[in-house]
Amino acid sequence: MKKMMFSFALMLATLPAGAQQVNDPASVPAQKIRQVVVKRDRSKDAEREAATKAFIGQQFTDLEMADADGNMHKLSEYVGNGRWLFVDMWASWCGPCRGEMPNVVAAYEKFHDKGFDIVGLSLDNKKEPWLKAVEDLKMPWTQLSDLKGWQSIVTGVYKVWSIPDNLLIDPQGKIVARGLRGEGLHAKLAEIFGK
Repeated sequence: MKKMMFSFALMLATLPAGAQQVNDPASVPAQKIRQVVVKRDRSKDAEREAATKAFIGQQFTDLEMADADGNMHKLSEYVGNGRWLFVDMWASWCGPCRGEMPNVVAAYEKFHDKGFDIVGLSLDNKKEPWLKAVEDLKMPWTQLSDLKGWQSIVTGVYKVWSIPDNLLIDPQGKIVARGLRGEGLHAKLAEIFGK
């Protein structure tokens, strides 16, 4: 019972600022249960969506992060060169990121020889889990991270609110798509490179 109460207290303590507690004894008259309702702030959702979509059609913004050996690299090292670049923002602890990775690996294998490259930008805090995930998920492309989690430079530069997230950058450095996942990624690449 104490463990359950602690879990409930922890859940309440971590509610977003817009959460409200509502007592509704009429729905369960025999019991007085406090029901927690999270009221989403739709204006914030719209602001975030507009901020992320604002990058489409714009030139990419350069940033610098370290590789696994600690060597610093700029995103501009990988943009252009006659190739399309998929900037994949992910983390080893992110279940949806890990779930999406086989799809990204398949896209890389199918389109890499046609001019498609990937750079992974990790939002990990710790080096060991990051590198283990790269190995476990068989990601052969360049991986960069500043190991600052949500305080990473990429979250500020590209307004990353959730992961997985990504950018597709054309050979001239223009961002042409964002948030491509699943079949949407393969469809966009097939449109660019042909089947």
